This record gives sequence, C-alpha cells and structure tokens, in this order.
Amino acid sequence: MNKKFHFPFKKKTVLWLMLGAWMTTAQAQINEGLHWYNGQITFTARNIANKGVVMEAMDEGEEHEFVLRYVKEVNPKHHVYRTENGSNDRVNIYGVGTTVRHRQAEGWDVLCFYDANNRLAAVMSGEEVWDAQKLNEARWKNMMMGEYASEAENDVETVLRWKWDNLVIGGTDFPYDVVTFNGRVTGYINIHPVEGDTNMLAGTWKVEPTLKGFHLSAVNTDTGTTPWEWQPSGAEYEFAECDPEIGRFFFASTTLLNDHQFRFFDDTMLRIMRNTILARHGYRFKSKDLQEYFGNEPWYHPAASNDDIRLSLVEQLNVELIQQMEAK
Repeated sequence: MNKKFHFPFKKKTVLWLMLGAWMTTAQAQINEGLHWYNGQITFTARNIANKGVVMEAMDEGEEHEFVLRYVKEVNPKHHVYRTENGSNDRVNIYGVGTTVRHRQAEGWDVLCFYDANNRLAAVMSGEEVWDAQKLNEARWKNMMMGEYASEAENDVETVLRWKWDNLVIGGTDFPYDVVTFNGRVTGYINIHPVEGDTNMLAGTWKVEPTLKGFHLSAVNTDTGTTPWEWQPSGAEYEFAECDPEIGRFFFASTTLLNDHQFRFFDDTMLRIMRNTILARHGYRFKSKDLQEYFGNEPWYHPAASNDDIRLSLVEQLNVELIQQMEAK
C-alpha cells in the first residue's frame, strides 16, 4: 500500500527553509574554524546575516576589520565575494568593492583578492595556527632550507645544510633562532654555539637572499635596540645552492608567498623565481637570457609543448603574485 507523507509546512514555507539552508551553506564555505593568514597577520572569520563574513584581526595594537559579502558560486569549491567596511570604523586594508575569490583545491583553502584591473593582489590562506609570528617564521624558513656551499677563509669548502631548526655544518647541528620584531621576520638569525665544537658562524647574522643562495654578514647587537640599528662586525660569507637536482627557488612551487616575503628579493630574483616555477614543468622560453639561464640547470628538461603544462594552484597563485609585485 502506498503511503502519503505529511509535511507540517506549507509549500511557501518549505521554499523559504530550502533557501535559508542554501544561504547558510554559502556563508559556511569560509570556515570559521580556520585562521586566515595574509602573509603578515591572521584574521578570524565570523559569519553574519545576509550571506556575509566579518574578518577581524589585531596587529601591533591596531584593530582590523572588513566584511566579505557573498556574490555568487562558480562551483561548489569556488565562491565570489566583495569587500565592505566593517561596522566599527576599524582599519580595512583591502578597501571597498574588492573582488575576492574563495577557492578550495589540492588541500589549499585560500581567499584571492583582485585589484581593479583583475590582477591578483593578495592571498589569504586558511591555517590551523593562529600565531602569525609562527606562520611568518615558517614561510621564511621554507624559503631558506636547502644545501649550500661556501669557500671558507682557508679555501676549504664549507657545506651548510639549512634545516628547519638547525644548521648542519661539518656534521654538527647548530640550533638557530629567527629574529623577529613585532612579529615580523627581520632577515636576521642567531646561530647558537655547541659546547665542545668550533663554529665559525656562531653569533648574529644578517641573511640576504641572492640569485645563487644567500649572503651572510655578522652584526654587533650591542650597537642598537632593533635589528635595523645593528652594525656589521666584519665577517661575511657567500653561500650558493649546491644540490643540482633541486636548484634555486624550489620553494616557490610548494610555499604560498605574499607581499611580506617578496620584500627579501630584488627585481632580478623575482623574475627568475617566477620563471623557475614554469621551468620546473619544462616550459620553453622565448627570451634568450632565460633559455641560457635554465639551460645550465641539470633539473631543467624542456617539454615537447607549452600547451600541455599545468601548474598547481599554489604555483598559479605565486606566478600571479610575483607578476603583480614586479609591476609595482
């Protein structure tokens, strides 16, 4: 016997309930359980009425807030929003009317901010960690890790393996700290001595990335209260990436970058970094200088055609972010 099911609501009521559920789903796409990190500070998301999300943060005693207002769904994992000012006259660093695309792919959860010319200007990533200083340090460490070689004062090659929490020199692990100021990475490190072992690099150093690796210059911390007041103390070293299968700027294919990270690189390095992302997929270059540069890299193998090259989401974002930085 066929049974008829009884619904306790009128049809119009059911339609409104369905619409309300859809609106809630649209809002909930921006996860309140994550912390949204923009390369410097972290924001907390809070869903509000009318398909809106308030983004709030505190940075150096200054309150930040802006609203993301839902516009449309491109697909279930790609929604579009517009920015609005918050209700409390707090700082809105993203302005009003900025297009924001929320994308979820390949394990990434990101908010992409576009300027008036539809160029990617900034990216926020959903993170489990709230502490922006830890996230700032992590991205900087990702940019530095690798195996480097240097000519020491006695003309003996020194190999340095830059790992997450230590520098391996001559088979000995020397712990180091990243020097920060107001939560920002300064580009200085403290390398700690190890009892019973001589380390020519023990002390405080300014680290400057170069096209080949990085430049170390020792500083005297007694000359100022902030890193920018410290004076060089004389010792300097040049380290070059020495793993032929990894090469320079490998991190640009795995680490999401942003404006704060780009300040460590000059225009030449930004251009090479951007094209390294493409070269790792075998991109065939038209520029003679890029053909020569990557032709000398053991890991570079030109593809049969550029038409078949596919970048990961983080690679796509980094290429666009670097292009935007170069345009500045």
